[in-house]
Amino acid sequence: MSDRELLGPWLRRFLVEYIVTERNLARNTRSSYRDTFSLLLPFVSRKQRMPADRMTVRDLTSGLVLQFLTHLEDDRGCSVRTRNQRLAAIRAFARFVGSRDPAHVEWCGHIRAIASKKSMPPPVGWLTRAEMEAMLAVPDRTTRRGHCEYALLLFLYNTGARVSEVSHLKVQDLVLDHDKGGHDLATLRGKGGKTRQCPLWPETERVMAEHIFGRPPDAPVFVSRLGNAFTRFGIYRLVERCAVEVPELEGRVVTPHVIRHTTACHLVLAGVDINTIRAWLGHVSISTTNIYAEIDLTLKANAVALCEVGSARPGKRWKEDKDLMAFLKAL
Repeated sequence: MSDRELLGPWLRRFLVEYIVTERNLARNTRSSYRDTFSLLLPFVSRKQRMPADRMTVRDLTSGLVLQFLTHLEDDRGCSVRTRNQRLAAIRAFARFVGSRDPAHVEWCGHIRAIASKKSMPPPVGWLTRAEMEAMLAVPDRTTRRGHCEYALLLFLYNTGARVSEVSHLKVQDLVLDHDKGGHDLATLRGKGGKTRQCPLWPETERVMAEHIFGRPPDAPVFVSRLGNAFTRFGIYRLVERCAVEVPELEGRVVTPHVIRHTTACHLVLAGVDINTIRAWLGHVSISTTNIYAEIDLTLKANAVALCEVGSARPGKRWKEDKDLMAFLKAL
């Protein structure tokens, strides 16, 4: 059996060469694609009763893909969004195979014809200014550990950074030149390797300068108790632990992404234009940022007030307008 028929060689080329070298996709996207096929291949292997290394491309039928997607939702408890994300990876693989071998074009069409399931976007959770300040007050800043936790929470709130951007932040990514007449900036490396710069508040600059004092440029900014860089899981745990200490947040799920939403909503309330917020958060499309312009009831109430129709005041009879009559008679 030739390599053009076996599934394994095609999958290796897709995961190792195509998405890395040709597409240069982000590391998280690569991991997502890898995890998709780590789940798909054992599932199909059980259904077809053959080892994964002997399966051909045509053994991966559209019917089996649909069964796999149902398995994700029913047996693994995945959400519709996760189901659609796995389907997107399988579609990308089918498109890759079909574009390079005409013999598999028909198979590619069957796989790509599988429709994504409609899902409602989750509600955007965010904190009020008082709730955010209460979270910032939780860490004990008199201790070294508490000072680090406060710096991390303040940095998340100031920049609206993604958790991955914070975990990979280095000392050399901070420019603290306020005293020299420059700007205090943080360089964040986001999705797809794209970089952006976010200005820092004077309080953030002061706290960060104390936090990184004496550290080498290539050292991570935020470190755990063991001296290693904070992981994504560690940042999530820190935010959850501080949220539990705030009575007003009881029963609510607070994550680093909720703080990111909070930053965006507070910028909207401060009157910052939506395109600036898009650049601040690192969104590619402004349509992604538009959700923040629709979630605050105060903004909606103000907009309605501007359009309010009041009771019309009784106007004067035109004959009672002496100046108008004088003007007309003078013509």
